[in-house]
Amino acid sequence: MIAVESLTVAFGRTIALDAIDLEISAGITGVFGPNGSGKSTLLRTVAGLQRPSAGTVMIDGRSFSLRDESFRRRIGYAGHEAGLYPHLTVAENLKLFADLYGAPGARVGELLAAVGLSDRAATYARDLSAGLKRRAAVARALVHDPDVLLLDEPYANLDDDASEMISVAIRSWCTAGKAALIATHGAKRVKAYAGGGIILRDGRVVVAGTYGAPRRARVKPS
Repeated sequence: MIAVESLTVAFGRTIALDAIDLEISAGITGVFGPNGSGKSTLLRTVAGLQRPSAGTVMIDGRSFSLRDESFRRRIGYAGHEAGLYPHLTVAENLKLFADLYGAPGARVGELLAAVGLSDRAATYARDLSAGLKRRAAVARALVHDPDVLLLDEPYANLDDDASEMISVAIRSWCTAGKAALIATHGAKRVKAYAGGGIILRDGRVVVAGTYGAPRRARVKPS
């Protein structure tokens, strides 16, 4: 569903992604690795928020372009920043994004309940704790029921109960034909429901495959 070919992202002399190749099928895939391994850069590039220095990202055989509205509607992304308007309430934020993507208004209430924020619907985003912002960010990424979900550290600042809510929301979203990349340090939590995983180190793919039949990915020689 998602094909990454010779993808390179450089920031000056720093190589964040080093000519990586990946084929990501439908389902949920965890993205693991230490800080600085390239996890966030990979998600931002697949989301179209980071321009690659070289290589391509394709979804269902088509090159991704943010200029194409149909592609933007297919992507749900939540990065390190919550991406919420601070002067709007939680419900107003979700309603705004639902309207932008043409999603039904009923999705707002459903997602607030799913991530445990029904009692915070009228709270301004600026007044949320870090953990509550993280939950709201995941709800925002899910509000238009995207085909491709990209979540960067969705469990940051969450306790076990809140983390389980997020896991259930992700699993409920992932029906046939959808693909998710979830970057996290909490590998154990994601492995509990993901179908496969990718390990990055120094901008290169070390291992990629399904958990049922893992295989060593092609690694570019030094």
